[in-house]
Amino acid sequence: MTIPSYTNLESYVAAVRATPLLSQEEEGELARRWRDHNDIEAADRLVGAHLRLVVRAAYALRGYGVPLADLIAEGNLGLVQALRRFDPERELRFATYAIWWVRAAMYEYVMAQSTPVRIALTAERKKIFFKLRMLKARLRPGGTHLTDADAKEIARVLEVREETVHEMDRLLDGQDRSLDAPRVDGGDSWGAVLPDDRPDPETLVGEQEEIRRRRRVMAEAWKALSERERTILADRRLRDIPLRLEDLAQRYNISRERVRQIENAAANKLKKLVAVAAPQLASA
Repeated sequence: MTIPSYTNLESYVAAVRATPLLSQEEEGELARRWRDHNDIEAADRLVGAHLRLVVRAAYALRGYGVPLADLIAEGNLGLVQALRRFDPERELRFATYAIWWVRAAMYEYVMAQSTPVRIALTAERKKIFFKLRMLKARLRPGGTHLTDADAKEIARVLEVREETVHEMDRLLDGQDRSLDAPRVDGGDSWGAVLPDDRPDPETLVGEQEEIRRRRRVMAEAWKALSERERTILADRRLRDIPLRLEDLAQRYNISRERVRQIENAAANKLKKLVAVAAPQLASA
């Protein structure tokens, strides 16, 4: 599937909005062609007709400090995920199904970019993230940290735990600080006094040689697999978006269960080949 690209965001949005919409009959036909025959042209038309859905969702999240182009890119990934899972036999328009995938992809990205540390994005934290600013502005117009009473009220409204409200408030208010900033005591910058934990040159050379050795081991083991084993294993475990068992079953004219068996057998075979080849290459 191909997402169109343009030199600037304005051109992209204009092109997306100019793309004709699909009727329900056209949509169903394209979805079946993609599901049943892996028809890339059908997938491109179906995705292209719904890119405006992504743009509209991205504009709704502009207030979170994330570039609009990044939001659209993440939403497009969600749109592709939706197409891979869409069942055209359900009495449901693709836009109704896809919007959940688009928003989920954008929400995950916004939350990851909006906190100074990476945290597990639980359902409770997501609920707080997208409601906290509004409720905090109502309770604390000055933008100060929430009091225990404020957190208790927000927890009651959102039906979440008070400690999680405090946690998200601290994270969202956290400011990135430069290591070049001077210390309070007037000495060197904070960066200048940090210990240097980098490995010495000899260690670096050894690590690089180990990486090269492992790559040789994997290359030798990979070549020992059959072409079908390599293809199925790559499509199922090495792609950013793995192919479905149904897709590979249709490609090779075998059952889904047979595809699964080949995938697992190839993975186990690869592990054994690596285990055998590693000592031999190490001594070579």
